[in-house]
Amino acid sequence: MSIQGGTESNGGKRRAVLLLSLILLVWNACATAWHAAKVGRLPSMDRTDGSPVLPSASDDETALRSAESPRSGPLAIRQKYLLGKRVDINKASLAEISELPGISDDVAAAVVEERDRLGRFRSVEDLLGVKGIKEKRLQKILPFLAKTPNN
Repeated sequence: MSIQGGTESNGGKRRAVLLLSLILLVWNACATAWHAAKVGRLPSMDRTDGSPVLPSASDDETALRSAESPRSGPLAIRQKYLLGKRVDINKASLAEISELPGISDDVAAAVVEERDRLGRFRSVEDLLGVKGIKEKRLQKILPFLAKTPNN
């Protein structure tokens, strides 16, 4: 009798493990579908034969290059930097300059004022003449700046 009870409980454990595995499988499938629907990556049924069509890579590139992030609205200057965009110090607005790391609104206003006074900055070293920008701050914002043509 003890042999039958042992094999019967072993079979019950196997069924329980299989049931638990099935529940986890269904749970993961539903969670993945929900996440895909939330992100908008569900395949569309545009073909006449009814087969699904996945979004193309160009759709992803367009989303990356857009000026807004779907989660937080407009992209920050650091996010634009990661996408390869740089700020042209001779054309940037006061708001764009103030988004640079370590640049306050007062320093950004001083940059715009100095740019207006000079006509334009011929090199990034010209920014050292702006009140509030020293060598350390210039080195901090340098990766975010576009190359200036040197005359």
